[in-house]
Parts: sequence; structure tokens; C-alpha cells
Amino acid sequence: MYSFNSEIRIATRSSPLAIKQCDILIEKLPSLKTKIIKIVSKGDEIQDKSLQEIGGKGLFIKKLEQALIDNEADIAVHSLKDMEWKETKGLEIAAFLQRGSRKDILISKYKSIYELPKNAKLGTSSVRRKAFILSERPDLNISILRGNINTRINKYNIGKFDGIVLAQAGVERLNLKIKYTEFDESIMLPSAGQGAIAVQCRSKSKPILNLIRSLNHEQTKYETLAERSFVFNLNGTCSSPIGASAKISNEILELYGALASPDLSLIHISEPTRLLSSSDAVVCLKKK
Repeated sequence: MYSFNSEIRIATRSSPLAIKQCDILIEKLPSLKTKIIKIVSKGDEIQDKSLQEIGGKGLFIKKLEQALIDNEADIAVHSLKDMEWKETKGLEIAAFLQRGSRKDILISKYKSIYELPKNAKLGTSSVRRKAFILSERPDLNISILRGNINTRINKYNIGKFDGIVLAQAGVERLNLKIKYTEFDESIMLPSAGQGAIAVQCRSKSKPILNLIRSLNHEQTKYETLAERSFVFNLNGTCSSPIGASAKISNEILELYGALASPDLSLIHISEPTRLLSSSDAVVCLKKK
């Protein structure tokens, strides 16, 4: 049992999905008083440029991390896929909450990217998704799609796109009633850590750190560590055109990885690699 003299302050982005993920954490905490601190990140502020132009997905977490460093918050809740491999000094991921779906989905009146008409307009803000889709359908017109999930879906609904690509976990967590098609991992490997929620704390805040560690989901932790170390060993970032998916079954962790060439014209995909530990996530790549 942990005791605190005051409320636990939780930093989160202000989007509906971020607030929902914060609620998921709060539901797992004991009967403690909490305060949600909503923060508008730089990634949320700038909507007219691609993430690669303004600094990558890491922009979604910098202000939240600064709130921890400045002792304005005790905990920060992140989508793990937005976090770079190297952790900020003085901070650490104390818990990986149980993962939701890791898959990407297509929202469209067409049931797959193969049914989209020639030169159809497809919306995504992800270099990875763009690369993997163009490897299958090089004729498609991939256009920048920014904003929260509801904003992106609304842009599709009003006819700005023939289809859009999103993470399934976000749609499911918000309980959005919309038809979609899942991408098979043979076509679209997810981003490392996609579908997982990371809870970050100050390393020196031992009572809170220990409390949050008790919420850790071990399988999610080791699967996502393997995926993130795959990206790390390829000198990638959370914005690189790299996909990774690790799954543990019968105490064996099996990792798949995929990497697009710099011009996004060629996809390399690894053979499944069986690992004894998540730190062994270096694989030999071969051409698809």
C-alpha cells in the first residue's frame, strides 16, 4: 500500500484519445485522488505540416516531459509509439499498460487498398504507412492527414480523401462506430510500440515510481522493448519508415521487422527472429 499526502498530478495531451488513455490509467490506480493536467504539445499546435518537417512524433511528448522535470506533474501518460528509444535524463517509463490492438486500419468505402481506384487520395501522416502502402500501390496519391482521430475521420466523411489510415487501438478505445478494414501484418507491420500506453515518472520519485511499476504488464513490456530495440539497432526514430511486431508465445519471443529504403521505393522485411531476450533484437534483412 502506498500513501500520498496530496493528489497525483497526471500530465497528458488534450486530445480525446489521450484523455481516454489517461482514464485507463486512473481506473487501474487504487482509490487515490488524481488531477489531470492537459497539455497542448507542439505536435498538436502545428497541423499544416508533416511531423517530419517540424521534428517528428517526439514533439508530442516534450512538453509533458518538461512538466515532469519542472515538478508540475508526477506522471505523464504517452502513446508508446510516440516515444523515442533514448529516455530523457531523470525520467523513465515505469509501466507499460496492457497493449490494445497493434494493427493499422483502412477507413474507406473500399475494402482494401487494392480496391481503391487508380490515383485515389489516401490520407496519413505516417512515413511508415506511406512507404508500405506505396510498395503495394505506387499509383496512390498519399496526402498529409493531421489532427486528432475525430478530426481525421471528419475529413474523410466530408470527402477530402478516398480513404484514411489510422491505428486500430485509438478507434477502439474511443468506441467509434465506423467501418474499417484491418491491414494484415504481411502488408503493413505496425510502428514499434503501437497500441501500448507508457506511463512515465521521475526516477527519483520513489513512492510514485513503485506504485506505477505495480501496474506494469510484463508481456507488453518485453514485446515492445524488442520492437523498440529493433528500431534502435537500425539507427531509426519513432518517425522512421520502420515497422516491428514482436509476439511472445510459450516463452518464446518472435520478432518481425520491416524497413523502407530512403526514397521509400523498396521495402526490406526480416525473417521471423526468435529471441531469448528483448535486447537481442538485431536481425538480418532481406529484400521483399
